[in-house]
Amino acid sequence: MRNIRPVLSIILAVWFLQLAGGVLSVVTPLGLSEMGTSTIGVGVVAGLHAAGFLAGAYFSPRLIGEIGNIRVFAAGAALTAVGAISQGLWTSEIGWAVVRLVQGATFAGMFAAAEAWLGRVTPQQHRGNVLGVYNVAAKAALLSGPLIILGMAPLDPEIYLWCGLFLAAALVPVCLTRQQEPPKVLSERLPLSRLLKVSPSASAGVFIAGLVNSGTLALLPVFAASVSDDESALVIAGIAYSVANIGGLLSQWPAGLISDRMDRRNVIAFMAFISGSATLVLFLLSGSLPILFFYSLLFVWGAGSLSFYGVCIAHGVDRVSDEDMTPMMSMLLMVWAFGSIVGPVLAGLIMRSPLGASGLFAFSTVCLGTLFVVMLIRRVERAQVPEDEQSNWQPNLPAGLPGGDLDPRT
Repeated sequence: MRNIRPVLSIILAVWFLQLAGGVLSVVTPLGLSEMGTSTIGVGVVAGLHAAGFLAGAYFSPRLIGEIGNIRVFAAGAALTAVGAISQGLWTSEIGWAVVRLVQGATFAGMFAAAEAWLGRVTPQQHRGNVLGVYNVAAKAALLSGPLIILGMAPLDPEIYLWCGLFLAAALVPVCLTRQQEPPKVLSERLPLSRLLKVSPSASAGVFIAGLVNSGTLALLPVFAASVSDDESALVIAGIAYSVANIGGLLSQWPAGLISDRMDRRNVIAFMAFISGSATLVLFLLSGSLPILFFYSLLFVWGAGSLSFYGVCIAHGVDRVSDEDMTPMMSMLLMVWAFGSIVGPVLAGLIMRSPLGASGLFAFSTVCLGTLFVVMLIRRVERAQVPEDEQSNWQPNLPAGLPGGDLDPRT
């Protein structure tokens, strides 16, 4: 606890930030659906959010170096709050699309500022512990957010006022902290061509993670609305979103620790297999499954699909030198963000096809099946890294942005 105390204000700020993020991730697609937006349109808006995140990931390090972590975080929280409140006042599809694009960039900037800050004030020997607490707190808030608004209508302005409240609260610990801001960190970018040559397995894994996870989670509330009445849609969507993420949270550590003791590609392939099998059952039986079985399968999907990202990152950095770890992580995040742009659009298109709403799970099954095959092929083509040459795994969440030296993989 003594090691956490110096960074408690930053962790608390990110906790409030993720409360708002969890709420917005559920109510935005449901609100758009209630406006009459097609699943393709919902997917496009989700893709715009990912595009904004990609832009924020690219420009934030330079912006932080110019104006500092506190100002970047404060400006990001304020702009995100303005956008969230405007969603409650302005029920326009185009307006919401613009707001989500901007929010993607501001969320990336806030994560960059917070994580660079953590790296500056955390001693090297305690970084693993602090990183674990930070990620668990952020994930717990992301799961809790949707539960706060259960029972409300997706376009109820009160929901967006709650988001504004959480984002305003995130400003307080950041602005009142006495911790020193980290200095500007400069590093060369890793070309995409070199990334694909050094670690094609990690590149494929993070791309599919962005593709399937962003696509499925973005359209999951719309699927919930299609199989329930208006009153229960938000309840089912909120519980489904939380159950899937709880599965990912609980499986992350065991998967990472196992990957330290065997070829990481085997672990990724296994996780793709179990999560793909769960979505295959959801696709084939979605219209007749009891609600508890539906939640159980989403839990299994989350346990596999929402956890292999960190193992992919560890596999990538196993193959680069220490000085290339940060550029490697930065470029892999870019690849993930690109997949997150494409995934919701593809998922929306498939849900508009003759497959209907359950086509969302067919999309997930195909993506995860592809990853399973790719990992097996790469496992055969290239011998595994000896166990004593593998770096120790640390938890990674694609919700954040590498902004400092907290850990080579963040």
